Amino acid sequence: MEVPITPDEGVRDVMLGPEIMVNAKPLLAIPLTVTTTLPVVAPLGTVTTIPVGLQLVAVAAVPLKVAVLVP
Repeated sequence: MEVPITPDEGVRDVMLGPEIMVNAKPLLAIPLTVTTTLPVVAPLGTVTTIPVGLQLVAVAAVPLKVAVLVP
């Protein structure tokens, strides 16, 4: 495993230019787009079924708390 090291004494890269750079146009421009989606209608004669799941009936082990509000 290599360990990062600092540059030798007195050796530094110098970048010349403005302190702040701003791009003229953004790299990822957001196009002005409007998308409209209409409902999709199934063709005539299409049949579907919905299976009904069984729901277990259970009784609570601890009754609900009741709070009486005094007017």
